[in-house]
Amino acid sequence: MKKTDLPSKIRCLSLIGLVLLLMISSYVYHNYSTYNSIKVVVKENAAIEYGSANYNLNDLIKKVDGEIVSVKNVIDTTVEGEHEVVVEVKKDNIVKDVPIVLNVVDTLGPVINLNEDRVTITEGDDYDLTYNVASVIDDVDGEMYYNGEVNEDTRMYYNFSYNQDEIDNVGEHEVVVNAKDSKGNMSTKAFTLVVEKRKYYAPVYYNAAPSQYGGSVVSVAYSLVGYPYIGGANGPYGFDCSGFVQYVYSRVGVGVSRSTWTQMYDGVGVSYENAQPGDILVWGYSGGYATHSALYIGNGQMIHAANPSEGVIISSVDWWLRGSGTTILSVRRVN
Repeated sequence: MKKTDLPSKIRCLSLIGLVLLLMISSYVYHNYSTYNSIKVVVKENAAIEYGSANYNLNDLIKKVDGEIVSVKNVIDTTVEGEHEVVVEVKKDNIVKDVPIVLNVVDTLGPVINLNEDRVTITEGDDYDLTYNVASVIDDVDGEMYYNGEVNEDTRMYYNFSYNQDEIDNVGEHEVVVNAKDSKGNMSTKAFTLVVEKRKYYAPVYYNAAPSQYGGSVVSVAYSLVGYPYIGGANGPYGFDCSGFVQYVYSRVGVGVSRSTWTQMYDGVGVSYENAQPGDILVWGYSGGYATHSALYIGNGQMIHAANPSEGVIISSVDWWLRGSGTTILSVRRVN
């Protein structure tokens, strides 16, 4: 009977065990090293714009040691500041969840929406530039409002830049709307203000039809006596002169234009001698430069938004002729 060499057998089994141990150790070490080598490096100053509906994570990552296979959470881009994102990275069949930090920031200025790219007015018109601004809205701060007195530290406003010495002259003028949000982000948008030469007022018609709104216009005008004069206002709680005229006519369902200059062309012209209650009196200088609007109420009197100290008052037409230094340029009847 052949004897087994037990020591040789033991040595053989030991060698096999050692090889297996080395293989397992190598596998474990490889996996451990691979797992630890998986890294994601974010670009310096990487950020997502506030409110972004879609953003590309690859645009924010400088280097990935492996392959990104999924993103495990979604950033709320309506919240500013740091956000942790967990990305699943795969390398040599090893998968690791890697947290990275990304910033949501607001770097965009407010959005400026204009009513028109070109605004045309007539020389001498009292035009408020804010009429052409439909809205100024910031994603974070909401709506911006006009502020004509700002400094470098002022936030959340819009205002205008233009050539102060030229803006009232006939010609085309660039007006720039400037807007700043609470972070100091600026935006601008320009439009063209076209100032056309003033034409002289229309001729007088001696056979003009009688006013059909006179009584109603006078009644509304009387009800507003005592209201304040507010520059640029057309009611209902305060008025400038042309705004008062426009508002009174609107109350009886009739549209007239906004400025004294343009009211000089509303309706038809009649002589002062033929003026009727409800007719518009346009005052100004003899060369045709209109300065004031009023409503004739009969018996040589008128109601008008006179000035900031007096507000809406009843005046004698003759007294106004003597005391104001102006004359009646036109009497307009609106039917």
